Amino acid sequence: MDTDPVVTAPSPPVPVPVPVPPVPPVPLAPPRRWDADRIVALTAIAIGVFSLFVTVYQAYLTRQAQSASVLPYLAFGVTSTNDGAYITLRNDGVGPARIEAFRIHHKGQTREIDPYEFYLAMKPNPPACALGVDRVSTGRLMPANSTIQMFGCSDGPRILPEMLKLFALADVPRAWLVSVGAVDIEKAVMEVVYSSVYGDRWRLRSDQFVPMPL
Repeated sequence: MDTDPVVTAPSPPVPVPVPVPPVPPVPLAPPRRWDADRIVALTAIAIGVFSLFVTVYQAYLTRQAQSASVLPYLAFGVTSTNDGAYITLRNDGVGPARIEAFRIHHKGQTREIDPYEFYLAMKPNPPACALGVDRVSTGRLMPANSTIQMFGCSDGPRILPEMLKLFALADVPRAWLVSVGAVDIEKAVMEVVYSSVYGDRWRLRSDQFVPMPL
């Protein structure tokens, strides 16, 4: 019995590898050389930046010196002499002070009022003496080494105890307070906001010695 011949499929062609040409190396850029022109240019830039810094710093020092030459320095106080007793506001600085605001803090309330008006509001029956007043109004200019007698009376022994009991004043000697019974009681605190001719601003309270910059 005859059998059919076995037919085999042809084998697929074997791929022949294609040679890949080598990639030539990328040449490195030659190092830059610091020639004389480049050094001179960078030196000029550095000198310019340094000169600008020196100029700005000198301008700052000049402004500071000018501000110090016209610096106002306000202080609350009390004077008691043969001419009477007065609550004062002094300018102990070397330049004028412009008053921007004057307030009185008392029992949690703040009022735009001067000491004279506040005293009359708290003491409806003032002592029988000639009360003096010099109002510290907004916009008023206080020259250097000047004093405002804001409120007082020619009869010092009569009104001084009432002043010390009513207003908190940091520079009053404690012996004065003890002598009139004005220790450990709630008092009104005066506050003034003022500025220099250059616009620098401070706040001063009568129960503190040093103004606080704003």
